Amino acid sequence: MKKINISQIDTLFVNGNYPIEMLLFYEHKIDTGTIKKSLKRISSSFWPLFGQYSDGIIQSSKYSEGKFLSESIYTEDFDADTDQMEIWKKYNAVSPKEMERLFFLSILQFNNGTVIIPKMNHLVGDGYSYFYFLSVLAALSVQSNIPFKKLAISLLASPQLDRTVIRAYQFNKTRIEEPLDHQNCSIEIEQVKKRDVKQEIKKIKTKYDTSVSANDILSAMVFKKTFEKQKKVIDSLFTLSIPMDVRQQVKDLGPKFFGNGLMIHHLKLSVEELEEIDISELAVKLRKSMPSVNREDYVKFLNNLESEIEGASIHALKPYDPENGCLVTNLSRMPIQKLNFGSGNPALVVPLTIGRNSAAVLADRESFILRLVY
Repeated sequence: MKKINISQIDTLFVNGNYPIEMLLFYEHKIDTGTIKKSLKRISSSFWPLFGQYSDGIIQSSKYSEGKFLSESIYTEDFDADTDQMEIWKKYNAVSPKEMERLFFLSILQFNNGTVIIPKMNHLVGDGYSYFYFLSVLAALSVQSNIPFKKLAISLLASPQLDRTVIRAYQFNKTRIEEPLDHQNCSIEIEQVKKRDVKQEIKKIKTKYDTSVSANDILSAMVFKKTFEKQKKVIDSLFTLSIPMDVRQQVKDLGPKFFGNGLMIHHLKLSVEELEEIDISELAVKLRKSMPSVNREDYVKFLNNLESEIEGASIHALKPYDPENGCLVTNLSRMPIQKLNFGSGNPALVVPLTIGRNSAAVLADRESFILRLVY
């Protein structure tokens, strides 16, 4: 039996909060049998995803298809034009709320195509890990006449699984805060033209002599919008939280790291400042607040997390506080082109993970798409 300790970052999700779950709609049928074979094949190299968590440790378990996959047949068409709130209401409960393991894949066969809903416990990995795994699963599911191609894919894509490679750690808290209930939320979609964002970046450079990113501007927009919705119940400070992937900067992790390769950056501003500040100035303030990312800084971040964990009688750390702030996750670079299971790329991708006062940044060819949850 294989075992690995969870990391300091993993503990932010130890209560099962914020599972990563997407609905992917394909306009052509996907062969379920091929996915089943690929899932079993990949279960050995990505074994933590198919394992169990207990007392600070993920341990392997024997692969059993019924614990990780279900298929449903619908005698109707999937309506891809339905708004995201309706899609969420209809399909958010398809996968089990309480998963026996750390991953589950639901396959829904419709008259006009196939929907797959992969659900992953955030404890075992972040968004990068989620798409890393799905990309490999898709590659293995495509039929090929090339000898040993699938073996080569499995070997080349084998992940780096040691999540405490930066700093040894043992999580030993026994009292864990219950996960939040996010059912009573609403979803709003706003499109922001990419050309408008580019123009704003140029204006800011001229006015403030500071280079900001598209994500700085979009995060500033979400911060301001969420504040406006919540300001009546805010006492003094409101916080923007942004997960930052550190794989590129922290070489011990690298591009094959399967886990939560994250730092969480928090920007706290007063009610008075948020009332007065405009989006451009807020984007500049966010850019200037961003921490440097290197191995030394990351070790300090992990040390601080450890101190917070040890200093509390009940483990209640979380990536953000929806009562006093918001979270922005940028998904605009999702590798959609790598999610071809043999019948083409998904025609629709809808996040099913929901958290109050959170936003996902998506994108199409011409626009950024803000999926705001209140």
